[in-house]
Amino acid sequence: MAPQSRRHHGKPVINAVAACAKKLGITRMTQRMDSEGTGANGRTHSAHFFELADQPVELAFVLEKALAERLIEAVDEAGIDVFVLRRDVAYTQLGGERR
Repeated sequence: MAPQSRRHHGKPVINAVAACAKKLGITRMTQRMDSEGTGANGRTHSAHFFELADQPVELAFVLEKALAERLIEAVDEAGIDVFVLRRDVAYTQLGGERR
């Protein structure tokens, strides 16, 4: 999770994380725009009526444990400044096409 305004080598941090994921073959992710969040320094980031640059953005992945570790390592090695929440989940695909 990071504010839209945070950059890594000139591009939004969330895009840099997504690029790391794609390099690892990860194709499923969800991006959410949050209305407000507070960072580790206590500063509030929020979407403003005229300016959305400080709006918090969350990128979510559901991955096997080993792949999640590889993604976290890749993002860390790239020096991308982003907050990461990692937790174990149980998941399955219901109905439709399975991949």
